[in-house]
Amino acid sequence: MVLGKFDVSITNASKGMALMLILWHHLFYEHPEEGWVVYQTALLAKVCVGIYVVLSGFGLAESVKKKGLELASFYKRRVLKLYMNYWLIALLFVPIGVWFMGRTLEGVYGHAYMQGLLLQMLGLHMFTWVGYGYNATWWFMSLIIVLYALFPLVYFLTQKFHLWFLALCALLLFVPIPLVNDWIFPFATGVYLSQTDGFLKIIVRLDRLGKKRFVLLAVLTVFVAWYRQNGYLFDSVRADTFFAILLILWTTEWIAVSAWAKKAFEFIGVHSFNIFLFHTFIYYYYFPDFIYAFHYPVIIFAVLLGICLILSVGIETLKKWIGFDKLL
Repeated sequence: MVLGKFDVSITNASKGMALMLILWHHLFYEHPEEGWVVYQTALLAKVCVGIYVVLSGFGLAESVKKKGLELASFYKRRVLKLYMNYWLIALLFVPIGVWFMGRTLEGVYGHAYMQGLLLQMLGLHMFTWVGYGYNATWWFMSLIIVLYALFPLVYFLTQKFHLWFLALCALLLFVPIPLVNDWIFPFATGVYLSQTDGFLKIIVRLDRLGKKRFVLLAVLTVFVAWYRQNGYLFDSVRADTFFAILLILWTTEWIAVSAWAKKAFEFIGVHSFNIFLFHTFIYYYYFPDFIYAFHYPVIIFAVLLGICLILSVGIETLKKWIGFDKLL
């Protein structure tokens, strides 16, 4: 495999892989009755958050290479786009819950439901009394908005201090900073991998090993997966930076040899943010009996993925119809 660059097609494919892990994790991490393999893989699939955070840091740093880092423009362009997509999904799905599914605002937020909804729409809810609010999956918005706000500082410090700053971020994994402490390390690692062309360098070095690279990747993946579940200190989500990078490398290898896989993963990746924002409504809040009625885990997963892709395609069509990109 020879790559000239680690480009947007690879990051989109990796987001597609992460989205499928999200669905698998959410569907089965509370269902040990589905069997040991399904349950354990569902627990491991929480690495999806680490993948998104690494790719977010990487993608933001890549955009700086092309457009520079002018703070006002950066925040206006990036944060506005994040919020607008979030608000559109909320505008589409929250009224359905309120009017048809019995999930009222007052039932979720209590008497201060307008304040609660406002805090959630600003992405500040996980730092307040609101907690998970209307959609538990939206906790990630509180995280990503903070990481976006910190990005200019993280970019500067990573560029200036390199691995020393990453080491500091690794130490922050053990500091009780609300929400952010678990994810600043993978975010900074993504930034560092962009600044150093790290992904491309890793892939080039692996390629020199020939087919032996698959053995190396397999051994490392199995070890990190085991350590994540059973290790000490850098276990659980603290290990997900390394686990995420390995899964991104596997995705890169796969799409390099299969044009079908490349198209499928990229297609899913393009829709990943939409689906991340609304899939919990489908399988958990609104139609759980329908989704789980298919009994077999792979079929349950395929049905949810298919429904989510159809809905996301419809949402993207709606965006074009209302001129959503022009609004941005």
